[in-house]
Amino acid sequence: MSNGPFSAIVSDIDGTLLTRVNGNISPRLKAAVAEVASRGIPFSLSTGRMRRSAWIVHQEIGANATMFCYQGAMAVDAETNTLLRHERLDESTAAAAIQFFKGRGLDIRVYVDDDVFVSHQNEEDFDYAQRNHAKLVKVNDLFPLAKREPTVVLGISPPSEMEPHVNDIARLLGSSAEVTHSLPHFCEVGSPRAGKVRALCWLADRQGLEPSDYITFGDGLGDLEMIRWAGRGYAVGNAHPMVIDAADEHIPGPDSEGVALELGRLSRDGLLKRPV
Repeated sequence: MSNGPFSAIVSDIDGTLLTRVNGNISPRLKAAVAEVASRGIPFSLSTGRMRRSAWIVHQEIGANATMFCYQGAMAVDAETNTLLRHERLDESTAAAAIQFFKGRGLDIRVYVDDDVFVSHQNEEDFDYAQRNHAKLVKVNDLFPLAKREPTVVLGISPPSEMEPHVNDIARLLGSSAEVTHSLPHFCEVGSPRAGKVRALCWLADRQGLEPSDYITFGDGLGDLEMIRWAGRGYAVGNAHPMVIDAADEHIPGPDSEGVALELGRLSRDGLLKRPV
């Protein structure tokens, strides 16, 4: 763990800044981010959310630095919402992921250019689309979408059944994909050049910083490596046990405004400084 001072902050969204279902951004959190941003300290979001949904939070919270979505597969300019980086699945890997999930009987979502394609629509799909301001497209056959090189192929199953699927598809695809188990019922397959840490390494190079200059906040398995990577990594709230074990500190969750309070403490203690 670095003792600081720190020059950049990266945070997950759901379960970290906001509660996982219909979380609201509190005035205290907005004020804390605004204070950090006013001092010229980069504050980035890094999330598994799709671009459209993440951008709404980015704007509302007042983040001032590059936004990452789809588990690091997309990097988006903080001011213009233009793509800076987009890592896609190749056709053969996307097709293999669709085939695997279909063979296991999982519900499947395929993300292409920030649209969500499904082979059938259920209540959970509609709820997801509404929460994320997503366009939900029903198609009879998902396999042709592999030719469009999706950003993510997502498999969904009951949480109690998901772990074997995650392990098996990771072995099947090997180095051709980044497999993420961000939520208990989700298995995301993305480009091998995706992943939150690869995105952060790219960002650090652009910002001229080292991992020791960063603070990261997260709660899920998709955040585990970025918690380990940073100079100081925080597990937030009801974080996964592996994230808590890996973190330098464990702070309260969104309902207790743990991130906002910690940002205030870091500022008061002189542990945040503008990058040189």
